[in-house]
Amino acid sequence: MRTAIRLFTLLGLMISMSALRAADDEVVLKVGKTADLVKYIQAQKGKIVIMDFWGDFCIPCKKEFPNLVRLHNQHAKDGLVCVSVSVDLIEDKDKALKFLKDKKATFHNILLDEEPDVWQTKWKFIAVPAVVVYGRDGEIAKKFTYDDPNNQFDYQDVEKFLKPMLEKK
Repeated sequence: MRTAIRLFTLLGLMISMSALRAADDEVVLKVGKTADLVKYIQAQKGKIVIMDFWGDFCIPCKKEFPNLVRLHNQHAKDGLVCVSVSVDLIEDKDKALKFLKDKKATFHNILLDEEPDVWQTKWKFIAVPAVVVYGRDGEIAKKFTYDDPNNQFDYQDVEKFLKPMLEKK
């Protein structure tokens, strides 16, 4: 009888762990506002946050996006929080979600449901792609934008900036 109870307990534990893993691997795209995003970032104080602003319509965004996923996979354990911020139209949510699922973006994904001038004013850039890095102190440490056509970026630039931040704990 005790053996049967132990087996059922073990089986239950294995099912629970499997369910937790499935939830960790789930890709979700929440619709929200800039204020929701600000609250989420504030809750991450003590960690480094990378916010990647992108759109399904943006070729450079989609080209660089796998690097965000890779950084998440490599450095989440080091206190790096990756956030994808879709600026697509609400009616394109399914298309954006499909892209995120294809890329296995299992971190925080939000689709902003507001006019572009709201987030453009908040983070002071014009268009995507853009990456905003927050330090462990909760303050913006660096912005990477395409606003200046003579000064573009890619994720090598982001990683070069992040490296010393990740080494300090």
